[in-house]
Amino acid sequence: MKRNSCYKLGKAPQRFCEFISTANGLISDKALCLGAGADGTVYIGTDCGLNYTKADGSFGSFPCGEISNIFASKDGKVYFTSANILYCVENGKIAELQQFEEEITGISGEERTFLVTASTIYELVDGKFEEFFGTEMPAQGLTCACGRIVSYSGRCLMIFAGKRKNWRCLFPEHTPMPEFKINCVSFDKKLGFLWMGTDKGAYIYDNHCNWYGHKEINALPEEEIFSINFADDGRVILGSDAGLIIMNKGKAKYLPATRWVCEEKVNDAITVGDTIWTATDSGVSKITEKEMSLREKADYCYELTEKLYLRRDGFLCYLEDVKNCDITTGVPGISDNDGLWTHTYLGALCYCYAVTKDEKILESARRCMYAMAKLTKVTGIKGFTARAVRYEGDKNYGKKLDMQIDGGEWHKAPDGSCEWLGETSSDEMTGHFFGFSLYYDFCADEKEKEFIREIICDIVDHILENKYRLHDIDGLPTTWACWDPDELNRNCMWQWEKCINSLEILTFLKVAYHMSGNEKYQKEYLHLGLDEHYFLNIAQHKKEDGHVTHIDDNLGFLCEQTLLRLEDDDATRTYILMGLRHHWNYERIERNAMFNFVYGAFTDDVCDIDASVEQLRNTPLDFVRRPIYNRNRKNLVFDTQIEQWGGELQLVAPLDIDERSIGNSDSNFFHADSGKSHKAECPSLYLLPYWLGRYFGLIGEEE
Repeated sequence: MKRNSCYKLGKAPQRFCEFISTANGLISDKALCLGAGADGTVYIGTDCGLNYTKADGSFGSFPCGEISNIFASKDGKVYFTSANILYCVENGKIAELQQFEEEITGISGEERTFLVTASTIYELVDGKFEEFFGTEMPAQGLTCACGRIVSYSGRCLMIFAGKRKNWRCLFPEHTPMPEFKINCVSFDKKLGFLWMGTDKGAYIYDNHCNWYGHKEINALPEEEIFSINFADDGRVILGSDAGLIIMNKGKAKYLPATRWVCEEKVNDAITVGDTIWTATDSGVSKITEKEMSLREKADYCYELTEKLYLRRDGFLCYLEDVKNCDITTGVPGISDNDGLWTHTYLGALCYCYAVTKDEKILESARRCMYAMAKLTKVTGIKGFTARAVRYEGDKNYGKKLDMQIDGGEWHKAPDGSCEWLGETSSDEMTGHFFGFSLYYDFCADEKEKEFIREIICDIVDHILENKYRLHDIDGLPTTWACWDPDELNRNCMWQWEKCINSLEILTFLKVAYHMSGNEKYQKEYLHLGLDEHYFLNIAQHKKEDGHVTHIDDNLGFLCEQTLLRLEDDDATRTYILMGLRHHWNYERIERNAMFNFVYGAFTDDVCDIDASVEQLRNTPLDFVRRPIYNRNRKNLVFDTQIEQWGGELQLVAPLDIDERSIGNSDSNFFHADSGKSHKAECPSLYLLPYWLGRYFGLIGEEE
C-alpha cells in the first residue's frame, strides 16, 4: 500500500501570536500607532502615552497625552507626537522637542524629515522643525519618499510638485481619481508607486493619471484600510477593519480577530525583524514567524498533547476552562465521544510508529490502546463499550447531568472504581475499529493481538446477538448505534444514516474477520453486502446535505481507510471506491488534509496534495478555538443552498484553517464567524493527517 513520496516538504514559516495589554505592561489597551527604532525597540502609541519594548524583552512607558504618530529617522532618532507636542527618543532618553500652534497630523521622511499640521508643513533643520510651506487643504497625514511629498485631506490627495513650490490637489470630481475617503498614504519606496488606504479598500496611484483598486487588481483588498507599511522582503502589511492583511507573492492573506489581532479594526501594523506588530483599541499583538518543517511541527504537537491533554489512563479529547486563550491554563475535558477522539490520537500514533519505529511513540500508543480497552470492559456488559469514564475528583463525578447533555447515562462501574457513560453511539464504534485495527497491524505483539482480538470479537458478537444494535445497561438499544437492515433498508426514518451506517458495520465485520479468521464474520459481511445490498448502499454513502452535517464525513473517511486497508477483493473494492470517490468529490471543497490523503492513498488519483500541505502548514499551533470574526471581509461568497435546510448562513467554501476557528474533521468550517475561547482542540487534528500522509507515501520530508 505504501508508495514513494511524491511531495517533498521543506521548512515553512509557522506563526506564533502573543497578546499585550494592560494586564502585561501596556499603559493603555487603546493602541493607536506603532514604530520601530534601528536597535529593534518597538514603540506603541496609546491614548495615554508611549510604551516601548526593547529587543531584550524589557518594557517601559512614558505617560503623556494621546499619541497619533511615531516615526524613526535614519539617524537613529525616534519621534512621536501627542496633540501639538513633538517628542524625541535619543539614546534611550525621551524629551519634549518642540510645540506647534496646531495638532500634528503626520511626520515622515527619508534623507529629509518633514512634519505636517492642518495648515503647515515643516522641515527638520539642525535639530528643529522650521516652517517649509503651507498646505492647500487641512492636512490629515503625510508620506515622504522617492523624493516626493504627499499629504491628504479626506477626499483630496495633495501632491507637492514643481520647480516652484506648490500643491497639486486631486479630487474625484475633476480627475479619474475614484470616490473614496483617504485614511492613510504610503510610498512603495522600491518602485515609487503611491498606495492609499481608503474606506473602499487599498488603492495604488501611478503618480500620473491611473488608479488601481480591487476592480483593476483583484488581489487588492476591498476592506477599509487604516495603515499601510512595506516590509523589506516585499510584503505589504495592511491594517483593516477585517483584521491584519498581508500581501505576499501576489496574494492577500487575512489574519482575523481574535486569533491574530485583538479586534477586527487594526489601527496600525508594522514589521520588525521576523515579527509583525498590530495595534488595536483592545491591545497589541506580536506575531512571530519561525521556520519549521512539518515533521518538527508534528513533534511539537505530540509533545503538546502528551504534556497538556492526557487524563487518567490516557484518555483525551479537548481542553476546557481555558483562560484568556492561554492553552496552558486549560484542563483535560471529558466528552461524550472520548472513545472516538482518543482513538483518533491512537491512529495518528500508529501511523507515526509505522514510519519511525520510535519506541517513545509505541509506549504512548500502548497507553492509549489500554485506555480504550478499559472502555470495553468497564460496563460489565460483554461487548458493550462505554463512551467515557470519570473518576472521583473529576468534574461532575457522582452527578446526573441534564438529559440533553449526557442523557443521564452515567453509571457506577461494577467494581465501584469509576463511573461510565452509556448511550454509546456509532461514532464510538467507528473510533474503536479504526484505532484498534491500526494498533493491531502496526504496533501489537502477539499477546496484545490476542487481547485486542477478544475485544473486537466481543463487540461484534454483541452487535450480532442484539439484531445489529448496541444494547445498553437497561436492555434497550442505544439511539444511534443501529446497523439493522430492517431499519436502514426498510424504514425511511433512517434515510440519512442508511448508507454511512452500512459502511460502518461492514468495516466492523471485516476487522473482526481480519483479526480472528472466523468465517462467521466474513459470512455475515457477505450476507449484508449482497443479500441486504449494503455494498450498493456504500457505493454512494455520502448524503449531499448542503455541507451542514459533518459528523458522518469524519466517520466515513475513518471507515473507508480501515475497510480499504483490509479488503483485497477487487470486485468488492470497486463499490467501496465508488463511495470514496463520490464522498471526496463532494467534500473536496473543504481542502481537508485527512480526506485528501485517504482519497489519494487508495485511488492513486490527484488528491489536492498542495491544498493538504497548505492546511498542515497553516494549522495554528495553540489550538484554542478562539472566536474568529470575518464578517467585515468583502470577498466572502455565501451559499444560498443552505436556505432549503433552514440552517445558519454559511460560505460556499471554507476559509483557510488559520482564518477560521479550528476544529476536528466533524466540525462545520463553512461559517465566517465562529469559535469559543474557553476550549482548545487536541493536536491530533494535525497529527492524524500528517502521519497518514507520511505512511502512505503521499508526502515526505527533505533530508
